[in-house]
Amino acid sequence: MMKRSWFAWLVPAAFWMTAFLPSPALGDEPPLKEGGWLESKDDETGVTVRTMEMTLHPQPEPRPALKHRLLPDEFEMLDGNAAVYYLQAVGFLEQDPSRKMLFEYFQAAEERAREQGKALHQVPPSAWYTMSPEELPLAEVKDFLRMTAFQPRYLAEAAKRRRYDMDRNIREAEDVIGYLLSDVQTMRQLARMQSLRCKVAIAEARIGDALAILGQQYALSRHLGQDDFLISNLVGIACSGLAWDDALYLVQHPDTPNLYWAFASLPRPLIDARYALALERQFLYLQLKVLREVDETPRPPGYWQDFLDRLLSQMSGYFAMDIKMPWANADPETARSILVGAVAAAYPGAKRYLIEDHGLAREQVEAYPTAQVVFLAIVRHYDEARDEYFKWAHLPYHHARLKSGDADQFLRQQEKRLGWSAAPASLLLPAIGAVQTATARLGQQLALLQTVEAIRMYGAAHEGKLPPSLDDLPVPAALEPFTGQPLDYQYHGDHAILSGHPMPGLRYRLVLRFAERPEREAGEAASQE
Repeated sequence: MMKRSWFAWLVPAAFWMTAFLPSPALGDEPPLKEGGWLESKDDETGVTVRTMEMTLHPQPEPRPALKHRLLPDEFEMLDGNAAVYYLQAVGFLEQDPSRKMLFEYFQAAEERAREQGKALHQVPPSAWYTMSPEELPLAEVKDFLRMTAFQPRYLAEAAKRRRYDMDRNIREAEDVIGYLLSDVQTMRQLARMQSLRCKVAIAEARIGDALAILGQQYALSRHLGQDDFLISNLVGIACSGLAWDDALYLVQHPDTPNLYWAFASLPRPLIDARYALALERQFLYLQLKVLREVDETPRPPGYWQDFLDRLLSQMSGYFAMDIKMPWANADPETARSILVGAVAAAYPGAKRYLIEDHGLAREQVEAYPTAQVVFLAIVRHYDEARDEYFKWAHLPYHHARLKSGDADQFLRQQEKRLGWSAAPASLLLPAIGAVQTATARLGQQLALLQTVEAIRMYGAAHEGKLPPSLDDLPVPAALEPFTGQPLDYQYHGDHAILSGHPMPGLRYRLVLRFAERPEREAGEAASQE
């Protein structure tokens, strides 16, 4: 597997808004089916709508109420580092024969795809990931999973651990952009294997096993949320997306107990991005440490000559190319000439910005060497634009999203005025809002699951009937992060439609029906009444 730096995975916000979303269906085409989902496009809004038809079975609240949990509570969690167990589960510390078999299996899959003229996701094992439990060729899938039969014991142990720490020591890293995250990418494959195990357990009516695996999936997501980088958080969200599909299949099984309190007891947010966001807020100064020296203190031209040399040594090839300085393959002298030219071109806009926006005296600015004016403008602009994005992370998403476009607009306006001086901010900041949107989407998925379970609880007390409104539920309807309100619920007698608020590019719709009760069961219930 090719190793890539974390920065190679961090692309503009427009990508992350759609990175883990389904491919949109064309408005004039019939809905696309993927597993239990139908995808269509709303012609008015252009939003892709994912619809799942769900057949539910009434289930009362468990006794005791917290009998079923997906994650251990704080008392039950064990000290220790879950990362060690995950590394064992992916075979980093042993299991070379299994890794070799898997590699050969996927190579054969690629060859089959080429021979059949198909994309890789259209042939097994990738084709299995989106199938519903009843669609899976169980014998083939179980044979495939035997190659990683060593994984479940490690994953069960990892789920019990309180923390996940890869000991990355980012503060001291010389090239943060170039940091390799091959371990995080393998976690995504680990989540896919877990999803297959969960679906096989559902298909075989091993509900206890399916519940345990589902909890381990959410534990993996939570643990990735403790890692240093936002890309780890995003992979964790992608892993929880697989768990979300599996949970929707699981709650439709007639033997699945009511999981309202199991979902309610999950941490909110499940993936807490505060640490990764805090690191991201300091990222420019972690990568280009020399920028920490930039302030209003007058320094001679000789200092700035040395400053440029030190800056060049800290600029990764990825960073240099993305701030429109393509010197990745240039010799040091050429790279320095490009940088000097960029600084000279940026001087007029930087000078105007410091005087007009930050109130520095014209005489003071004009006395500075050219490089000091430009780099002082860079750090002042970056700090200001950075906090225009990060301040909204301290509010609930349904408040923050109303202002999410303001930061983008501010950045575009300043980019026109400052030119190259705005490049670091333009490169690093726009993805922040998309990460928060992805986190909110995960919160909405959990709210949908919790509300479905509340509806199953209502049905258990009302002869298998749907509630006329969410106000009739015996327990509170979960609030979703896009509105801070309960989900949209439309009652139609024999069925109901539970929908999430439209998020950028996507909306979930669950069409709910209760299974018809056998005549004998209905007669017994009537006689008891």
